[in-house]
Amino acid sequence: MIYVQLLERMALIALAAYIYNQSHIFKNLIKDELKIADKIIMVIFFCSLSIIGTYTGVSLEPYAIANTRPIGAIVAGYIGGPAIGIIVGIIAGTHRYLMGGYTALACAIATVIEGITGAVARKYSKNGDISVKSGFIGAVIAEMLQMVVLLIFARPLPDAASLVKFIALPMITINSMGVIIFLNIIQNAREQYNRIGAIQTQKVLKIVKKTTDYMRQGLNENTAESISKIIYETTNAKGVFIGDKKGFLTYCGRGIDEEKLKMKLKVYYGTPDYSLIKFISNDKPTFFVCAPFLISNTSFEGVLGLEVDLGKENDKYVWEFVKELSELLSTQIELYKVNKLAEEASTAEFRALRSQIQPHFLFNALNTISSFCRTNPLKAKELIIDLSNYFRQTLKREEDFVSLKDELEFIQSYLSIEKARFGERLKIIIDIPENLMNIKMPVFMLQPIIENSIKHGILPKPLGGSVFVKANCSDEEVLFLIEDTGVGMDGDTLNQVVNKSPGIGIKNVNERLKLLYGEDYGLKIDTNIDKGTKVQFLIPKEVKSVDG
Repeated sequence: MIYVQLLERMALIALAAYIYNQSHIFKNLIKDELKIADKIIMVIFFCSLSIIGTYTGVSLEPYAIANTRPIGAIVAGYIGGPAIGIIVGIIAGTHRYLMGGYTALACAIATVIEGITGAVARKYSKNGDISVKSGFIGAVIAEMLQMVVLLIFARPLPDAASLVKFIALPMITINSMGVIIFLNIIQNAREQYNRIGAIQTQKVLKIVKKTTDYMRQGLNENTAESISKIIYETTNAKGVFIGDKKGFLTYCGRGIDEEKLKMKLKVYYGTPDYSLIKFISNDKPTFFVCAPFLISNTSFEGVLGLEVDLGKENDKYVWEFVKELSELLSTQIELYKVNKLAEEASTAEFRALRSQIQPHFLFNALNTISSFCRTNPLKAKELIIDLSNYFRQTLKREEDFVSLKDELEFIQSYLSIEKARFGERLKIIIDIPENLMNIKMPVFMLQPIIENSIKHGILPKPLGGSVFVKANCSDEEVLFLIEDTGVGMDGDTLNQVVNKSPGIGIKNVNERLKLLYGEDYGLKIDTNIDKGTKVQFLIPKEVKSVDG
């Protein structure tokens, strides 16, 4: 009979798990973005679940309760970690203690232990991920510990022993099943979230690849028409519009009142941001999720809008998709602008900047991201951001000198993608003192050397290797050292790389150093076959722009 009664109470767990999955906090939990407010909500939720489990428990004489309270404490610790598990255990345990009975103290202590046990079970699950198996084992152990605590603290001992004999197996069985149900619902929802993320990312990449040729021609009415058609045919959007920084360009989709859309856009252009446009078209409410085209995160160049169904205007997946798509299209717009400048300019700086944007790196990065879409969607999204940051920082560098901190931030975006391509075969160790971060150095000085180490040193080596980036400071100069454990070079290859290689590479860096600081400031390269390569150069601590 007690099995049936506890099963009835456990039905609340499934309902609670469903409610939890639909809440905002669950979506943050998947992305590991729990803030203080989210943690407080989590504590309140699981405390409520545990307290309800106590109130709905099966009363046993004398003054004992068989209940589902442990489920809330165990799952709180498992999902939220030891701190949340302990807090929920203390609050729910104190509530049980205040209800009285000869098992009150034992149950209060056991609830705290159950919260800790849940956290330990998560820690020892594979890769720290949510696992029904580890959750079940943790729940069984937690309930067994509760029975031990009852025998230790509940008095009189004969009553405690009789109670444990009666409730041990039912509570271990039912509460462990409750933990399984809760974690299984969460695990399934997380997998669904990742599947949707992978599909969204693949769609973004597919659109970017198809629109590349059009974006090379700039954002105008003709290219916008072609791009909006591609987006409309690739997505489930009911309609797509695109505008440049001056106003509306084109719309593709079902019939709507375009004049009303243009009127709404005039208001939107006053404060362009990620926002929702709403108006009545053909006697029906119409919703467009809008994302701006931003160059270097500040300059407004236009807007992308996707029409969504009523009820989906607050869909987080839709907003993430539109934001990712607009960011990559923004990068394409920026590429067009810089390429346009490069075509019109005759200076070496613009030619160098143009040659820095290497197509092979872009395609390698896109292929890497595509593979991660299937195996690790969250990593794919991170790499899209890294790729966008890499090209944005490449394109916006108009000055001749930047801080070392800015140069390293640029390199990190590049290295994130390279490390994703190489995996465990590539290790990057950057050892630069914090007090050097504000020194000025010529742009694009470190990245070409690091790229050369990876491309010509580590890539040909089957087992991969490491690249070390170091800097040391004297009173007047800073010494940079880039060393790899790659295949090394012979004398002829080294001469080819330093003196004859085209584009922004070792040759370019070497010549710029000598041009800026004199012949003594060129690259010093030490390399041997199978012994890696070491590149060193000096720069003065204080430098001024070549313009003045």
